[in-house]
Amino acid sequence: MPRDFPHDFPTDESRPRAPAGGAPVGRIEDLDPIEARAVRLLRLWCDAGVDAVAARLVPDLDPGPARAAARALDALARLCGTAGRRPLMRHATECACLGADEAWFARLIGHGAVADREEAMMIAMAFLRAEAAAEAAHLAEALGLGLRRAGISRRRLH
Repeated sequence: MPRDFPHDFPTDESRPRAPAGGAPVGRIEDLDPIEARAVRLLRLWCDAGVDAVAARLVPDLDPGPARAAARALDALARLCGTAGRRPLMRHATECACLGADEAWFARLIGHGAVADREEAMMIAMAFLRAEAAAEAAHLAEALGLGLRRAGISRRRLH
């Protein structure tokens, strides 16, 4: 006998749901070093701003390239805020979890780090309005290549 569809998938309204994009999908330690660093820097940017990101990068890059990479992250994060289909969700700075939106951001920077613009644009279009995808891919490449130049792909850094 057919069952009523809503009864096939009961919901538990008493259990709170994670906001869209904030649901844990993995752990930061499972990402490659550049992607993990990108997520940590995004979290730092959200907490302390672009100057803190630049200061964190100075030990790995000269001050000029560190500021350039920090500016790329700043511009990309701001673009996500203005052109995002919804607000970008993140986890706390020291959280070991990787949120769904953070995983998206990590992949975007990962493709940028190897100058794979087509893939970066495809990833960007999943979260941003279409007219912002090319700019996001360009900024992801600037940040990703900056992190790659810093040698982060060869060593694990916080």
